[in-house]
Amino acid sequence: MHPQIISDTPGKCPICGMDLVQIAASGGTHEEIMDMSTSATEQKDRKVLYWYDPMVPDKRFDKPGKSPFMDMELVPKYADEIKSDASGKPVISINADTVQKMGVRTEKAIKGSFAQSLRATAIVTENERSRVDLFSQVEGRVEDLRYSAVGDRVKKGDLFYTLYSPELLSLQNDFIASRKAGLQDLAQAAKKRMKLLGVDDKVIADLSKSGKAFEKVPFYVPTDGVLAQLDIRNGYYLKANDQVGRIQDLSTVWLEGDVPEKDIGTIKEGDIAEIAVGPQKYEGKVDYIYPTIDSEARTGKVRLMVDNKDGALRPASYATVAFATGAVMEQLTIPSEAVLRNAEGEHVIVVVGSGKFQARSVKTDGSSAGRTEIVSGLQDGDDVVVSAQFLIDSESSLQESLGKLSGGQ
Repeated sequence: MHPQIISDTPGKCPICGMDLVQIAASGGTHEEIMDMSTSATEQKDRKVLYWYDPMVPDKRFDKPGKSPFMDMELVPKYADEIKSDASGKPVISINADTVQKMGVRTEKAIKGSFAQSLRATAIVTENERSRVDLFSQVEGRVEDLRYSAVGDRVKKGDLFYTLYSPELLSLQNDFIASRKAGLQDLAQAAKKRMKLLGVDDKVIADLSKSGKAFEKVPFYVPTDGVLAQLDIRNGYYLKANDQVGRIQDLSTVWLEGDVPEKDIGTIKEGDIAEIAVGPQKYEGKVDYIYPTIDSEARTGKVRLMVDNKDGALRPASYATVAFATGAVMEQLTIPSEAVLRNAEGEHVIVVVGSGKFQARSVKTDGSSAGRTEIVSGLQDGDDVVVSAQFLIDSESSLQESLGKLSGGQ
């Protein structure tokens, strides 16, 4: 498998771990034996850049020895395996087997119609229209509180707490007595008063059916959501207009993005935008464009409505929003996943020959539908590496990616 590995004693191949195969002097022609001898001599004369473990190729060592990761000898990386082109930029050669194992996939840079987009940084916020503030309309003592902390999930119709209230007890008895006496006007007045004080229709229905007053009146959760504020505890004595708590429905959220003043006019209410929160992608609709401009940042605020039924979007998270501006131009583009970013800028890995790769600096502009516009650094028809297995991820440094390439032979 690796004929360049030569040893004068039996053992294992340091690259693949297979047993070394003995070659007797009599087993080949004079020319073959001379070729082997010459190859071994040339191998000794070649300049070693560093040693590496083929199983962990991006880790480099300045001297030979045992790998700290695997029980095998480190393998040399020779200077003549990494060459430069006329521009002086390194060109890395990789054999076909390694390319296949790494799952390297390429696509060409192409010119075509490109719908430009405007990118902005945004922050996830609560949808204020889905916020429910809870207040007590009557005095009483809190009992049987079912929730104890902010962040508890609540479900519409579940018991929230009960309230011992002399006023509500008196109203219930008036309601029952009026019904028994056939005084419907008085019964309806008592019923209306109870509803104004926050008594649930279900409680009034049970009261009408049983004819027995609740000593502790139950109060129920009015909507699904998360308990965003809790102002009561068991035994707390509520007064009329005291706040009980706040429930926030997070099944939809807002995103508020800052758009440069010069671009705010290209966005309209109702526009659909692409949203990225980390690796997750979403779609949102422009809900409102604020009428003012920040006097210092010279940006305008745009609000989007985003579906969040799975609860993955959390308030205060940062997001990137891409607004389609409607402008379509003929531009050179590549798949967005091909772009590597590090502290030195943006780069791509270009195929410059059979099994030969080179990193190039590029300048990009907007992105749309998974493709990124290339302003400079590439030409129409250039092959770029796009496979995620090779690029690792968008946070990986260029040096690590090249290290994986150059060490992966």
